[in-house]
Amino acid sequence: MGHLRTLASVVVLLPALAASSQAAKPAPGPGDAASCAALAGKTIAANTQIESAEYLPDGGSMGTTQVATPFCRVIGVATPTKDSHIGFEVWLPPAAQWNGKFQGEGSGGSAGSISRPAMLEALKAGYATMSTDNGHITDTSQKNGGSEQTWALGHPEKMLDFAFRAMHVSTVAAKQVVRSFYGRAAGQSYFVGCSQGGHHALMEASRYPADYDGIVAGAPAWHWANQMINATWNSMAALKDASALTAESTTILNKAVIAACDRLDGLEDGVISDPRRCRFEPATLLCKPGSAADACLSQAQIDAAGRIYKGVHKSDGTALFQGFARGSELKWPQMWASATPGGSSWDFWRYSVFQDPQFHNIDFDFDRDADRGLSTVRAGMRIADIYNVKPDLSAFRARGGKLIIYHGWADEQVTPFASLDFYSHIAAQQGRAATDAFLRMFMLPGISHCSGGPGAGNIGGATPALIRDPQHDVVAALDAWVIRHQAPTILIAAHLDASKTSDRTRPLCPFPQEAHYKGAGDSNDAANFVCAVPADSQSLSN
Repeated sequence: MGHLRTLASVVVLLPALAASSQAAKPAPGPGDAASCAALAGKTIAANTQIESAEYLPDGGSMGTTQVATPFCRVIGVATPTKDSHIGFEVWLPPAAQWNGKFQGEGSGGSAGSISRPAMLEALKAGYATMSTDNGHITDTSQKNGGSEQTWALGHPEKMLDFAFRAMHVSTVAAKQVVRSFYGRAAGQSYFVGCSQGGHHALMEASRYPADYDGIVAGAPAWHWANQMINATWNSMAALKDASALTAESTTILNKAVIAACDRLDGLEDGVISDPRRCRFEPATLLCKPGSAADACLSQAQIDAAGRIYKGVHKSDGTALFQGFARGSELKWPQMWASATPGGSSWDFWRYSVFQDPQFHNIDFDFDRDADRGLSTVRAGMRIADIYNVKPDLSAFRARGGKLIIYHGWADEQVTPFASLDFYSHIAAQQGRAATDAFLRMFMLPGISHCSGGPGAGNIGGATPALIRDPQHDVVAALDAWVIRHQAPTILIAAHLDASKTSDRTRPLCPFPQEAHYKGAGDSNDAANFVCAVPADSQSLSN
């Protein structure tokens, strides 16, 4: 009887239990739609709020970026100061597709926008990934969207956010988002960026060495404030005389440079392996009576080229920054002779530094304004200390961090000689052997700013990797170095034709090694090259 009563009571209870189970919401599981929705509205770190979190099972359109894979899209904002508003996004693949790692993404120029194409590449590789707007919103649909810095006028704290703080607080917040979504922290954290992203990469390594286990810094604009002086210097010729820098003149110059210096590496292939060997002088192209107009330059054009090759200096000869390499000429007009020449430097002085919208770059006095600009104090710091990376990676190295720098020899925006300068600073501090244990630098012959040009440069990072392995993908190479302690000894780069098909592969070698043609076989096949320190390496200089 007692047994029957118990069964009866169970039967009576069953409807109530059923109703209760229907009303209750399932508890969020690690890395699923419910755990994504649960992030919305959370305060995840000091002064950091999640504004929205949406699970997109079919991906979708993120601005102009089409995502065709499921992920959780998290949008947040951090306010480390009263004048800060740092936007960031975190994209998280489902738990079953997550590789257990986190990747932060860099940006370019003075942009205040999320780097969604870079996030997409990381997402497809299985990473949880983050990008920040650097503490300000820039409408990139405007003609100078990536350059305009009106956000800095009267807002010194935003300058600190842009220079280094936004990336750090966004990284801290994103790591917490990862932990909350998956129920555990990422096993490894990497940062990947080029140009301004490369600048932020080295800022992270020097200022916040615990943020990332491994960093890829492409074309790092590490001496940012001094580079702005150099950019203004390079713009001056065309500002004063529009004929000084034209597509026609730079095409003539580049053709002559390649003809004179291509063969210096032992192989004529339209690419200069190391421009430091090239001593071509533009003066040899001076137009004379009877000269073909399509093969000579005016004196103004020769002077403009010499100015860019030499780099900015004061009237007494004091150098303020390195010049550009021979072979980088083709894209000079769009960089130094546009309507707003000099990229970020066009607005840097009037809005960020001098806080004077009426300041005109053509009036920049390199004897007076260079020192005045670098020593100007904003938010309690000198401009030079805000924007320039201190070349000391001792703490990053001590905690086991790994760093890969890459830079195109034909870069028209950030001179490759700046990366050689950074590398020499670190090698002088640490010693060559200790430096090689945590830092590898790859120089890319014939490659423009971050990507493009006649050389082979498709290695991931700023360009999607063709093959995701440590020999072909710089991020995979970094991952192998961090996890398996396999330092990269070579990267196989590809050149893509108009149809996006690889028509040339070349090995990239850790500096100071260089790829040398074996003398036989297809010169468009990386297998026919070997990495070695060139015999004349000691004589090469900037």
